[in-house]
This record gives sequence, C-alpha cells and structure tokens, in this order.
Amino acid sequence: MRLITKLFIIIDIFIIFCFLMVYGPIDKARVFWITTAMETGSHRYLAYIFYSEDTVKKVMQSNYLIETGTETDVNSVTVGKIERKTTYESIYEKEILEHEEDDIYKLITFKYGDFDCYLVAIYDPKRVDAVLSKGIGKRQTLTEIAKDNGAIVAINGGGYSWSTLKPTGLVVSNGELVYASSNSTFTSAGLTFDGVLYAGELSKNNLKEKNIKSALSFGPALIVNGEAAKIVGNGGSGQNPRTVIAQRQDGIILFLVVDGYPQGLTWKGRGGVYYKDLITILQRYKAYNAINMDGGSSVTLVVEDKLINSPCEPLKDGQDLIVSAWILK
Repeated sequence: MRLITKLFIIIDIFIIFCFLMVYGPIDKARVFWITTAMETGSHRYLAYIFYSEDTVKKVMQSNYLIETGTETDVNSVTVGKIERKTTYESIYEKEILEHEEDDIYKLITFKYGDFDCYLVAIYDPKRVDAVLSKGIGKRQTLTEIAKDNGAIVAINGGGYSWSTLKPTGLVVSNGELVYASSNSTFTSAGLTFDGVLYAGELSKNNLKEKNIKSALSFGPALIVNGEAAKIVGNGGSGQNPRTVIAQRQDGIILFLVVDGYPQGLTWKGRGGVYYKDLITILQRYKAYNAINMDGGSSVTLVVEDKLINSPCEPLKDGQDLIVSAWILK
C-alpha cells in the first residue's frame, strides 16, 4: 500500500507540474508548444489540444519574423573568383575555404546546442539545380530523387499541399517552368543562369526578367544582401529541424541541414533550432543571401547516394516523402 501511495503521489506531482507548465504564469512553455506545433504541416492540431483558438492567435501575433523587404542585388555576388588564402578570419571561414583545388563540394559537420548540423559548401553554383519528384502529385524520398537525377549532393526543397500532394508555388528546373500552383507571387529561392541565388518574391511571370534558371518556393528569406530578417519573440516558427539554401558573396552555395530528435515528435517537440539560430549559423559562415526551405520531417541530406542526417519522420525509417529537391550534379 505504501508503494501504491508513493506512486500516486508521484503521478499527482507530475500532473500538477504539467498543468503549471501549460497554464501557469510563465509563458515560455506555452509559446514553445504553440509555435512549434503551428510550424508543422500535419500536427497543428496539437496547438489546440491545450489552448483555445484565441490563445493560439495571441501567441502567433507576438512571435513573428519581419523580412528585410529589399530585393536581392545579384550584382553584389561574384561567381567564379573564390579567393585562396593561407590565413583566415575565423574557423568558419577556414572550414569553407580550405579544400583541395579540384573539390566540387565540402561537407562540414558540427553541433549547435544538442543537435547535429550539416553544411555543404558547393564551389561551382552553376552546377546546382532544382528538381521535381517523378511527377506532379507524386512523392519520393530524397534518396530516390537524388538517384533518379544523378545528384552528387541533394537536400529537400519546397513545400507542398498535404491534400493534393502538389508543390506549393514554383518549380523551375534547368531553365524550364515545371509547375506553378497559381499566377501569384511566392517567396522563393531562385538561382540565375549566372549562378547567383535570388532570395525573395518570384512568380511565373517574372522568371525571364530575373534570369532564373532554377527555383523552389518556401521561405521566409532569412538574409538578403547581407541583412538579416528581424525576429520578434521566437520568430513564430518554434523549434524544428531546418533546411536552408544560401550563398556567400564569393558565390559559394551553402546547403544547411539541422537535425532535430530522430524519428518522432517527443514531449520535447521535434527539436532543432529557431529562426534566430539559423541566422546565427548562416552569419558565421558569411551567408549573404539565404532562404528557408521546407522543414520538420522533410529535412534530409543525401551525399553520393548516402543518407547523411537523421530525419525525424517516425513512419518511414526516418525519411519523409517529398516533392522537390535542390541538387548538385
């Protein structure tokens, strides 16, 4: 009986603790839970399990990101003239620039907090392209997409509709408009024919004007012309695994992948990083333009046909099914 009594006391204490975390005077747990859930494509209902629509609305109105509002200056990025150095400004610059003359890419791994990060530096941006899965409305794992397209390196790309499985926004591959979900303008990552990353608003009507060779839509734009977006609260996206495509001013493309907790939405959430953390990482490596791609369970990195990171999709051995990707060929 004493053992049972102790067990019930422990359970009661745990329930009281959870109640205080959810409904208590400190709103950190509330903000974390709501913003993280609202960032997901399929688990937004979790925000409403404990909180009313009014509470969710108030939290989201107090946590958001303000993009710079400036257009990418493609002329401020120099492609094809990477400086060779013997001394470096920082360990981060050394990691990027110290490589063999004939290297196509370099994989850099590190920790940010508790989570594994993978950064691929690509030295010829003109070899990067956007690709679609096998067809509109069809999904594949990134390893399948990479193999089908002969990719040396691949990361997941733009978002898609959970109901139709069609891409959200634009898919432009090798100079061809493959898909546009409407005539609207979409926050997108676009690569010009000159190999410069455009981070901003694109539509199917201005692709030629902006000399776009490849494009995928998601967002937000985190850094434009060296200026970072302003973060209010936690940015409104919570803590999640992340994928980013970025470019330094010397033309080097950066594929950044940040893992969360592998295979599952735990009581701690999915893990990963906030937008402010992404910006910190990107600024360390001198990203001049950067745009966020689809996150959460979609976050995947494949290098030479090998899955490198630990995706958090619980049902398919870690990899989620996606509709588009950025690849190095």
